[in-house]
Amino acid sequence: MSTILRVSTLLIGCLAGQALALDPTQAIGSYLQTHFSKEDGLTSAVVNVILQTRNGFLWIGTGFGLARFDGRHFTTVEFSPEVQPEGLSHALAEGPDGDLWAATVAGALRIPSTALDQFGRLPATVYHAGTGPGDTIVALQFSGDGALWAGTERGLYRLERGAFSIVLPDVSVSRIEKASNGRLLIITSAGFFEWDGARLVDHSDIAARLGVSANQIFHVMEDHTGARWYCTDAGVAREANGSLERLQPFGIHVGLSAYRAYEDAQDNVWLNLAGGLYRATATGYEPVPGARARYIYADRDGDLWLGTNGDGLIRLKNRIARTFTTEDGLHSNVALTVLDAGEGKLWIGTGCGGLALFDGHAFRTYSHQDGLTNACVFAIATDRNNDVWVGTYGGGLFRFRDGRFTQFSKPEGLPAAEVVSILTARDGTLWLVTPHGISHMQGEHFRNYTTADGLSNNVILGVYQDRRGVIWAGTPAGIDRLSGDRFVAIAQVPGAHDYRVLGEDSFGGLYAATIPGGIFRIDGDRLLSVTNRLNVSAMAPYQGNLWFCGDGISRAAPDALQRWEHDRDAPMDYAHFGRGDGLTSTDCSSSPPTLAVTSDGKLWAAMLQGLTMLDLSRLPRNHGKPAIYMQQLTVGRTLQPPGRELILPPGPHHVELHFGVIELASPEKIHMQYRLDDVDQDWIDADADTGAIYPSFPPGTHKFHIRACNSDGIWDRTGIVYNITQKPYYYETRLFRFMLFGLFGLFLAAAYRFRMRRLTAEMNARLDERVAERTRLARDLHDTLIQTIHGSKMVADAGLDDPRDASRLYQALERVSSCLAQASEEGRAALTALRASATQRNDLAEALARAGQDCILRNSMTFALTVKGTAREMHPIVRDEVYRIAYEAMRNACSHSRGTELNVELTYARDLTVVVRDNGIGFDEERVAKGRDGHFGVRGMRERAERIGAKLHFDSTRSGTHVELIVPAKLTFRDGQVEKQSLFKQLLHFFRLDG
Repeated sequence: MSTILRVSTLLIGCLAGQALALDPTQAIGSYLQTHFSKEDGLTSAVVNVILQTRNGFLWIGTGFGLARFDGRHFTTVEFSPEVQPEGLSHALAEGPDGDLWAATVAGALRIPSTALDQFGRLPATVYHAGTGPGDTIVALQFSGDGALWAGTERGLYRLERGAFSIVLPDVSVSRIEKASNGRLLIITSAGFFEWDGARLVDHSDIAARLGVSANQIFHVMEDHTGARWYCTDAGVAREANGSLERLQPFGIHVGLSAYRAYEDAQDNVWLNLAGGLYRATATGYEPVPGARARYIYADRDGDLWLGTNGDGLIRLKNRIARTFTTEDGLHSNVALTVLDAGEGKLWIGTGCGGLALFDGHAFRTYSHQDGLTNACVFAIATDRNNDVWVGTYGGGLFRFRDGRFTQFSKPEGLPAAEVVSILTARDGTLWLVTPHGISHMQGEHFRNYTTADGLSNNVILGVYQDRRGVIWAGTPAGIDRLSGDRFVAIAQVPGAHDYRVLGEDSFGGLYAATIPGGIFRIDGDRLLSVTNRLNVSAMAPYQGNLWFCGDGISRAAPDALQRWEHDRDAPMDYAHFGRGDGLTSTDCSSSPPTLAVTSDGKLWAAMLQGLTMLDLSRLPRNHGKPAIYMQQLTVGRTLQPPGRELILPPGPHHVELHFGVIELASPEKIHMQYRLDDVDQDWIDADADTGAIYPSFPPGTHKFHIRACNSDGIWDRTGIVYNITQKPYYYETRLFRFMLFGLFGLFLAAAYRFRMRRLTAEMNARLDERVAERTRLARDLHDTLIQTIHGSKMVADAGLDDPRDASRLYQALERVSSCLAQASEEGRAALTALRASATQRNDLAEALARAGQDCILRNSMTFALTVKGTAREMHPIVRDEVYRIAYEAMRNACSHSRGTELNVELTYARDLTVVVRDNGIGFDEERVAKGRDGHFGVRGMRERAERIGAKLHFDSTRSGTHVELIVPAKLTFRDGQVEKQSLFKQLLHFFRLDG
C-alpha cells in the first residue's frame, strides 16, 4: 500500500475507542471553542459547507474554493488544467464509492477517491445539469439506492448513466436531506417534497399547518427517533407520530427564523437560528455563547464544526478538564494542596483563602471565624483517627477534630510557624516540613532534624514514606534517607536541583524528580535516570495508570516508568492534558499532595490558577494508529506534490519534506519523528511547520521513515516509509566504479607483467654476462696459463729423461723457471681482467691507467693515457662495462699485436669516448668477430657495448689497430639534467622491484 493511501486504512484504527460527540451533560457554555480564520490558512472567512471523507480529512467549501484540513494545516485544492471550476456553492457529498462531489456554479465536480489523499493538482470530472443559471448547483445528496441528486435554481436533477436528467422542473431547490430510511427530504421554492424511492410526494400542507408560506420552509431534518424538525421563517417545529409541536417562541414576528437543524451522534439537536446557534432542549432553546452558524457538521470524533458567514470556521469540543475558581466558591484561585476526604469529598488548601471542603456541589470554607487563625493553608493530611491536620504559613500546625481547630506552633516545640508539608506515617506519627528542617511529631512531642542531623539542606521540598517504612526527604541539594536517627544523603545528579520524591509505582519502584525536568529511580544510594523529557512535580497511581502533575497533567501506563528507563531510544507513550483540554493553567502547585482521586473517579489537581478536575470515567481514549501522510515537497525553490516517491536528478538538491497527521480534535497532542536511512543515525523530533530539511542526499534509494503518536500519546513505532532516490553522476555509479576498479586491476596486472619481463631480461642479461665472463676466463686460461703450464711439464719431462745429464737438467730447469714466470704474469693478467672498476673509486681514468701498466709488464710496449675534458660522475654499471671493453682491447693489444706502443684516449664531452690504439700487426676483424680459433674477446666486447647502448668501432690494418667506444651521455653521466617523468613512468618506477 502506498504511503499516502495508507491514511485511509490507519484512520479506521485511529477512530476506534474514541469518545464520540459533545457531552450533553456539559453546560452549553463550557464547550471549548476554537476559531480558524484566513490567518490560519483558510481560503475565506465565509464557510458554506463542511464534510469529512473516509480518509479523515475535513473538506471546507467556500466561495473562493475548496480546502482540505488535517486539524492543523489548511491546503487549498487545485485541479488539473482541463477542470477550472468557477467557484463552490453550498454542497459537498461523498459517494458510496468514496468519491467526493462538489456543487459549483458550473455543474457538479467529481473527485475520485484515489485522489483525495494526493496533493497538488487533483483530477476531476464535471457533470453539467443545464446551461447558464440552470447549471448552478446548490444542493447535492445521495439517495438510498446510491443515485446522486442535485438541486439547482431551475429544478431537481438526478444523475443517471453519466448525465443529469430533470425530475422536478421550474423550481428552485435549496436543500436535499436524507432520512434514516433512505428517503430524500427536498426543500424547494414550491414547498417541501419527499422522494419515497419511486415518486415525489408533495407536502405542501406542512406550510399551511405551520402558518407559513411554501417558500418559508428552509430546512427539514429527521432525527434518530424518526421525528421531523422543520426550520421555518417562524421558528422551529417538531413532528412526531403525526403530532406537530412548535418550539417556543414561534411566530413570524418573533425574530427567531430557523435556517438549519442538525443532530449529532449524542442525539443533540443543534439549530441555526437568526439569533445564533442553539441547542434544543425539552423546554426550548439553549444558546451557545459567541457562536453563529451558517453550516453545522459533526466529525467522527463527535466534535461540532460550524461554518460561519464571516467568522471563519469554529470547532466545538468537550471540555475535558474543569477548573474551579473564586467564581465557583473558592476564596482564592491559588490552590496549593488537595486531599481526598472520602465519600467523594475533597479538602483543598488555598493560598491564604482558608481550608475548603468540597462535597461535589459546593465549597465550605474554614477560616478565622471557625478557629483557623491563619488562613494561608499550605499542607493537609489526615491520620488514622480521621483528624485533619492543617499546615499554615505563619500559624504553625492545626488539628481539626469535631469541628474545632487546635493549634501547635513554636510554644509547643515546632522550630518555625510555617508548615509547608505533612506526612502521616504508618505508625500514626506526623512528619512536618518547616523552613528550618523536618519535625517528627509523636503525640505532642517534636523531634527536629536539621543539617546537624545529616540533612543535605534545611529547606525541605517534601517527605515520603515508602512501602518498607523508610522516610525520604527531598531537598534543593539532593535526596536524604532516614537511617536510625540520622539522615543520610544519597548520590546526586550533576546539574540538577530541587529534588522531590514522587512515590512508588505498582511494581515497587521508588521515583524522584528534579529540576530541570527529569525522573529518576532510587536504587539504594543511586539515582538511575528514567527520562529527561517530562517535567513533573507529583505522581499518583489510580486503577493501573500513573498520573503526573507538572507542565499540565499526564497519564501513563502502569509499566511506563520501567519501559522509559530500559528503552531510552524509543518514544515515550503518555497522554498529556493541557490548555487544549480546558486547563486554564498548566502550572501545578509544589506543595504536596497536589493530586487526589476521589471515589467517584475524578482526578483533582491543585493548580496555581484554580482547582482542576478531570472526570476519568469520561475521558476520551484513542487506541488506534495515527493517520500519517506526506503533504508536499520543496525541491530547491519549487513546491511540488509528494507523489508516490521522490526521484532527484544527479547533483545536490535542497529538499524540504512536509508531512502531517490527521487529527481534528487535538492536533496539539500529536508528536512526530523522522529518520532518513543512511543519513540520520537517530530519530529526529519533527516540527509541525518546518518538517524535515536536507541539503543533499547520497546517491541511491533511501527510505524516509515517519512515525507519530495519536491523541492519547501512543506511538506508532512503525509509521510510514517514503522512498527518496538520488540519481548519481556517471562517475558515482557502481558500474563506473566497477569499471574503474577493473581498469586499475588491469593496469596493475600489466605493470606487474612489464616488471617481471624487465626483471627476467635483466636476470638473463646478467646470466649471459656471467657465462661470457666464464667463457672468456676459460679461454684465456686455456690459451695462456694452461698452455704455459703444459709446456713447462713437457720441458720438465724432457729434463727427467736423463737425470744423469746435469747440463741438460740445468737447461730444463731454466726453461721451467721461465715458463713459471710467464704463468705468473698470465694469471695476474686474468685476475686484473676480473676486477671491476666498481670496487675502485669512481675514476675511470685511474682504473684504465692501472690496467695499462699491468698490461705492459709482459712485453716491451710503451703505454700512454690521455684524458680530455672534465671527469664526470658515471652510472656504476655503465662504468664497469666501459672498463671491461677498454681493458679487453688493451689486453688484446698487449697479447697479440706485437706492437711497441699502446695509446688510450678518454674524452668527457657531450658523450663519453674511449679510444685504444696500437702499432701492431692488426687482425682479421671478421674472423675474430665470429670467435674462430677459440677467441671470443671481440664478440664479447660487442655484446657488452649493445647492453649499454654504446657504439663500438674497430679499424685494424697491418700498421695497427684502432678501437673506438662511444657511450651516449644520457646513459652514462649521473650529473646531467634529469628529464621529467611521465605519470606512466612514475607508476612503473613505483611498482619496480629491487634488483
